[in-house]
Amino acid sequence: MDLSSVVRYYVDRMLKEVPGMKVLLLDADTTRIVSTVYSQSEILEQEVYLVERLDADRRDQLFHLKAVCFLRPTRENIARIRRELREPCYGEYNMYFTNRVEDMRLQDLAEGDAKELVTQVQEFFGDFVVLDSQHFCIPLPRPHVVLQPFSWDYANSTDAVTRMTEGLASLTLSLRRRFNIRYQRNSECCEKLAQSLHHLTTVEERGLFDFGSRGQEASPLVLILDRKDDPVTPLLLQWTYQAMVHELIGLDTNRLDLSHIPGVKKDFQEAVLSYRQDEFFRKNMYANFGDIGSAVKELVDEFQKQTSNSKRINTIEDMQNFVENFSEFSAAQRNAGKHVTIMSELSRLVDARTLMQVSSMEQEIVCSASNLMQHYEAVLSIVLGPGLTDADKVRLVMLFSLRYEREGRAQTSDLLQRLQEGGVPRQQLALVRTLLLNCGQEKRVGDLFSDMTFSSRFATLAKQNLKGVENVYTQHTPLLMQTLESVVKGRLKESEYPGVDRTAIAAQPAKPQLPKLVIIFIVGGTTYEEARAVTELNAQSERHEGWASGVRFILGGTSVQNSTTFTHDLTEMSVNEKMYST
Repeated sequence: MDLSSVVRYYVDRMLKEVPGMKVLLLDADTTRIVSTVYSQSEILEQEVYLVERLDADRRDQLFHLKAVCFLRPTRENIARIRRELREPCYGEYNMYFTNRVEDMRLQDLAEGDAKELVTQVQEFFGDFVVLDSQHFCIPLPRPHVVLQPFSWDYANSTDAVTRMTEGLASLTLSLRRRFNIRYQRNSECCEKLAQSLHHLTTVEERGLFDFGSRGQEASPLVLILDRKDDPVTPLLLQWTYQAMVHELIGLDTNRLDLSHIPGVKKDFQEAVLSYRQDEFFRKNMYANFGDIGSAVKELVDEFQKQTSNSKRINTIEDMQNFVENFSEFSAAQRNAGKHVTIMSELSRLVDARTLMQVSSMEQEIVCSASNLMQHYEAVLSIVLGPGLTDADKVRLVMLFSLRYEREGRAQTSDLLQRLQEGGVPRQQLALVRTLLLNCGQEKRVGDLFSDMTFSSRFATLAKQNLKGVENVYTQHTPLLMQTLESVVKGRLKESEYPGVDRTAIAAQPAKPQLPKLVIIFIVGGTTYEEARAVTELNAQSERHEGWASGVRFILGGTSVQNSTTFTHDLTEMSVNEKMYST
């Protein structure tokens, strides 16, 4: 199951149903949705003359073109279309919405079409952004609101629940499956989202979501989790290619900005890292830092071979072969240059910020057995040393404070005092308090550091002392893997992850069937480390290996977090808390 194929199917249908030269009219959200699954050249191959934004200030009048409008069915978009239809730019308008369209909005659209330019209105369920084959997101304009109490910003929190409901409903409709819903008990936002999705699918639009049952097969599961249950994963440094690029450079729906790199060529100031469009990236997106260096060298060596072969033009046939392969040659040159530029910047940042030393300490804190004083002294030595940015220092203290939240309060206070004396701004230091207030032990359900039970503590000691750890910088396993193992083995506690449909739960047999398809949605955002772990689980499932054999997983969230975006969310929460308390 490849999520990009779902969205591509819808876009293909739209563009083929409208023959001839056309313009593709998008909004801000559908621009992101389409750009992650289609390249510009692929769009142009579908007789698309222009790709335009509905919210653009001015567009040329081209009445010989047909408009294919792929839009979210929002109040703002309906208003924009009504204005467009009053002063049209194109000869006809074919409307394709990413989700259900409310009757009132359809009526508004019909009333605004006085010139009868709208030829069709259809609902294509692609209201989510595909990041890779098993990873999606439902972006929010204010992502931090889902991590804070509703009372701090009720209006925006309610809007966020509505947007998440629409996105998840669209995904389930595109998969044509009726899902059971479970959610994390101690999360206000997870509970409201679960109830909203349940009401939509079983009451408000029951007929639309009634796909029937598939024999004796268990219903798939939507499992709604809270990012605050695992604040460690987004705070850790990453050492696999995709995650490392996101952490150190920044990756926004497969695009990255390299313009800040000193001396970077103009052609490489913006780059796309897409598993569909870049074969090298697809093969190496989960490779670790050392292996990526070797792979990039092999990529450059292969390009140099092509270059030397292209210089041997002695006959007309040689010329013909060169011309026929020139576009591939140019693409290979750009691709090699892109990855060399990215790898060079990653290497520079690792050295400049002494990230290997920092990462080794991070992994020691979160993966090894508890050792308060040893970890305190090691963290103190690192944060007082040269080379670290303020953000890296604060992040290391955050991890320490989470691990030793109760017994290490004095040591955490001392570390914060030392950082303040060293010139770290108070606003950054205050984020440690915000983190513990919102993501502390009392707020969490999962066994974050594998130290809540005797068996988990024993497993930690065994992992620490057994040989064969692949990489000291990638020892950490996201908490999500424990949760998914509990799902597959039927051990997910109803008291901690209740189902939203109480009548269905009561009717279940003593030993209910376990789902073969699980959608995990993390309110507050996923990470690329979790995406890699889910991809590996699916690969094992296909090979019928391990506890995930025969089960398929799809991961989604409100964003993709790294340490920068997560601390930014904490900053916004801190501001809202102050505003609410005054």
